[in-house]
Amino acid sequence: MSMLEEFISSYKKTYLSVAPKFDKTLLGLLDKARHILLDDRLSPSIPLTQELDKLRIRVKEPMKVAITGQFSSGKSTFLNALLAKNILPTGITPVTSKVNYIRYGDELKIRVKYNDGRDEYHDVESINKFIDQRKSVESIDYLTLYSPLNMLKDIVFVDTPGLNSSSQADTATTIKVLNEVDGIIWLTLIDNAGKMSETKVLEKYLSQYKNKSLCVLNQKDKFSKEEVETSVSYVKKTFGKYFSEVVTISAKQALKSRSSDKMVLMDETLDDFITALHVELKKDIQADNTKKIKEKYQEYKKKIEEIINSDLSMNLELSKNSNIAKVIDFIKQEIQPKAIESKEYAIKKDLGAICKKMISQYELFLKIFDELREEIETFDKSSQKEFANAKIEFSKDLKEAYLDIRQIIDVIATEVYNQVKIANRTRYAKDKKRFLRGTEKFVKISYEAPYINADEAYKKLFYEENLVGKMFKKYSKKLSNIENLVNQKNIEIYKKFEENIYRWQSPYSIIRKKDKIYSDIEFANIRKFAARVYEHILKPYNDEMLKSRAHVSSGFEHISSAIEFNYQNATGICISFLNEKMDEFAKLYEQNPTRFSLYYPALEDIKARLNENFFVYKLENLMDKSRTFLSSDYNRILETFGEIKKINWIS
Repeated sequence: MSMLEEFISSYKKTYLSVAPKFDKTLLGLLDKARHILLDDRLSPSIPLTQELDKLRIRVKEPMKVAITGQFSSGKSTFLNALLAKNILPTGITPVTSKVNYIRYGDELKIRVKYNDGRDEYHDVESINKFIDQRKSVESIDYLTLYSPLNMLKDIVFVDTPGLNSSSQADTATTIKVLNEVDGIIWLTLIDNAGKMSETKVLEKYLSQYKNKSLCVLNQKDKFSKEEVETSVSYVKKTFGKYFSEVVTISAKQALKSRSSDKMVLMDETLDDFITALHVELKKDIQADNTKKIKEKYQEYKKKIEEIINSDLSMNLELSKNSNIAKVIDFIKQEIQPKAIESKEYAIKKDLGAICKKMISQYELFLKIFDELREEIETFDKSSQKEFANAKIEFSKDLKEAYLDIRQIIDVIATEVYNQVKIANRTRYAKDKKRFLRGTEKFVKISYEAPYINADEAYKKLFYEENLVGKMFKKYSKKLSNIENLVNQKNIEIYKKFEENIYRWQSPYSIIRKKDKIYSDIEFANIRKFAARVYEHILKPYNDEMLKSRAHVSSGFEHISSAIEFNYQNATGICISFLNEKMDEFAKLYEQNPTRFSLYYPALEDIKARLNENFFVYKLENLMDKSRTFLSSDYNRILETFGEIKKINWIS
């Protein structure tokens, strides 16, 4: 089972069983996503929280309609006409260099959002300095214009920099907005419609938004009815695949007519009165401003009466000629009914993209640890095999070394046996002839008894020829070679593992998140874990290898010290023991030759005595049994490595 499968299984058992219930609305879906993705255990990033917050706000906020088009198409004039106020600046240069959100608010004001997160509120009159690309506005992210216009309770207009701006950043910003809004109004001049430059822009940027796009041809007041109809026919034929509808308007006429609408004028007069009232009250809180307030109120009443009594029939005709009503109808009849559906689709799409990114993040994390676990699993399997082979190989070498000891003992025994000599000895016995005569007399009897010529044996074995010394020197070198090979093999096995782990570590100790919504803490944890991979992974293995080296060295040292520094003493003890035994048997023989015989040591007797003096049976347990000390150490290593692998190092 992969780490991903383990994670999913664990998640279902421990998380889904206790997760709260959410309704099946879009808001419920978002709350469920927030509950999962913003769990403290996942160390969510601030940008992720912000992105989910934005989606939640989008569910509750009015639909958005973007106003876009090419440079100098009259976007600002068009929006001013919709708002019935000359709020947005207009000109012959691409003035709007920032996205402007036009929302409902209790009073007319602008909010400036800076790139560093700061917010500022200003009077509408100062908007020009914040959106004019001829001014220094690089530090501004976007602006929001608040207006107490009833239309804005259901619609948020988005004024964009345009798609043929000289700034690539402005174009990119506009494209991002088009993906987020519920409807798009493409504004262009009648005499520009169909130009190659516009065709390329539409093909590149608007081909996917037909269902929510309206093409508005501006400045119809400058052309004859026939020219306008020709342009509309051409645009529908040429650009029909990009728009649901094509409408001609005169933004200038619409602005002029709507600015003279009685309801609009009365709203503006009320706004002016309230503003003047606020100014008056702020002058001096303690002063009695009743008289001045009454004067302001009388002025307000007079203006309202003038508006009510005015004749605005010409403006109604102007409004009709401007055709602005068709734009408003399209928004209400075409865009608004689809807004909920398109908004839900867009929000789900964006939420899906966020979830996909977060899945990718955790798939990356699991892949990282899967790679590490694979390295450990691979090492576990390979080390089991290599240590098992080493155990067989070096146990065989150790057994051969044990046989060398037996061979050396055979050489010593043979030489000792060769030095068994015959010496003339004298014993005393009663003279039988004298005994028969009644007198007691002892006579000397010569006999030959065995002994070992220790001097000759020492001379050949240890001194002049130093036969045994040479053999033990060669034997010690052999033991040392085996020990070195064992340690070298163990180091090779571990070093290969160490190299693979450090190769795994290299990219992940400096890994950085590739998306802003990824978890800063989790990526920092990955870097921290990778940077300390020796402590987390390698150290237990390395400690065990060092412990093994100490065990191996101790075992070989024990063997060497048991033999190399004991062989001459053991041989001397053997010879002394045998000479004493032969002497004891000779004395018994002298006392009663008919009952006791002389002792002549056999070669096997000498070997047996040497084996005992050399502690051969102890060495046999270390070197020649089915479980040599090396075999025991390898078994311990394999068992310990198995335990180390079980440690939950990821936690």
